[in-house]
Amino acid sequence: MKNSITIKNSILINKPKSLVWDYTQNYAHRTEWDKSVLSAEEIQAFPNRMLRLQMKGNTAMTFVYKLDDRPNKTSLKAIDIQSRYISSAGGSWTYEEQNGITNWTRTDTIVFNHLRFFIVYRFIVKWLIAMQIKASMRNVKSILEQQ
Repeated sequence: MKNSITIKNSILINKPKSLVWDYTQNYAHRTEWDKSVLSAEEIQAFPNRMLRLQMKGNTAMTFVYKLDDRPNKTSLKAIDIQSRYISSAGGSWTYEEQNGITNWTRTDTIVFNHLRFFIVYRFIVKWLIAMQIKASMRNVKSILEQQ
């Protein structure tokens, strides 16, 4: 899609994947490590987990889990998006463990509303979002490895 970006990032965390999963998938912790999230509230646990996030930039969205395979992989899509710039979003996170070390990989895709804006600012927007994702993943690593 011409007006979308996909960002994939991985980080090694010296903790078992079940611990990394439990921390990152517990949205009560999300504001501790992801500075773009102002608040997160679980609105449904079953049959598919649904969470409402209020984010910086006057943005809000609901995450609907399509896959919730603890402690291996998640996949979700965003619905009910309230944003001047984002029209849709989704992604998946995987957790792979070897010798007690977890390779946590995030793949996030965002589709933007305004094609002209996106064409002009695509690389800057992608870089800024990628830096924010990397920083949040480093925060998780720091928090968990200090425990």
